[in-house]
Amino acid sequence: MRFTKIYVEITNICNLNCSFCSKTKRKKEEMSLDNFKIVIDKIKNYTNTIYLHVLGEPLLHSKLNDILDICKRNKINVRITTNGTLLKEKINILLKYSNIIKQINISLHCENKISNYFEQVFEYANILSSKTPIVYRIWLLDEFNLDKLSTLIVDKIIKFYKLNTNFINEVVNSKNIKIKDNIYLDKDNKFTWPLNTKKSNIKTGTCLGTRTHIAILVNGNVVPCCLDSN
Repeated sequence: MRFTKIYVEITNICNLNCSFCSKTKRKKEEMSLDNFKIVIDKIKNYTNTIYLHVLGEPLLHSKLNDILDICKRNKINVRITTNGTLLKEKINILLKYSNIIKQINISLHCENKISNYFEQVFEYANILSSKTPIVYRIWLLDEFNLDKLSTLIVDKIIKFYKLNTNFINEVVNSKNIKIKDNIYLDKDNKFTWPLNTKKSNIKTGTCLGTRTHIAILVNGNVVPCCLDSN
């Protein structure tokens, strides 16, 4: 059996404390290079793509260069989900391994206190987009209607990329929107992490955990899905 992707949590440490993110009582740590090598060796015959994400900010890993080098040597493609606050600091590493980094998702709805956050993210995302597809995420919507913060983010995008103000109508009516070559906007409803309680059990739909993907936590535990962070 092969998986479309496998999530690998190289760290569960984050430099932010967003209210929408799942809180965990697990020990805060980053995966050692030795353990990451073991993980890659065990999964490389089961997938071509790993996502460096479950919880935590992957760009915080102190050995990110080595992590990506291990992936390169094992011919593993990488997708990264980040809050974008460390793009400037890690830009050279991300460009160095752009041949294996197939997508960088940037959660623009993260809660941070950086005054020029959007302008900084857009600037370095533009540089990265010359080699890697960039997807800005706005997961703050209520039934796909723009709320106040989402509108602020869209306004920032329109201003930076010098887009026509009609762009906001495209955002309202579409889910995935092209901003420019290799840069896209993905919008979705406000995300709520499921709890292990009877009240949160969903009665309809289909779970693809263990069918198309699995997740490996920073301590090596294997779980069906990235939502199983605890």
